[in-house]
Amino acid sequence: MEKIYCVEDDDNIRELVLYALTSSGYQSQGFAEGAAFWAAVEKSPPDLVLIDIMLPGESGLELLEKLRKNSDTKKLPVIMLTAKTSEY
Repeated sequence: MEKIYCVEDDDNIRELVLYALTSSGYQSQGFAEGAAFWAAVEKSPPDLVLIDIMLPGESGLELLEKLRKNSDTKKLPVIMLTAKTSEY
């Protein structure tokens, strides 16, 4: 079963995403901030990560940069989530 991590600080959005993933047959876990996400990645890396761009503390772009610099996670698929109307 595919394991998907979702890093989203808005509780309502995170729960909605996790519900949709679980209902579709995926194993999913959510995180409100980077520290908990990194702890979970070290313990059990996911098959895909969904990251909100605007997070408290470490931004989604910073999380992505760290993932890409780490040899264990540099090829991990990532989808960036945002409510922004402009392109990064």
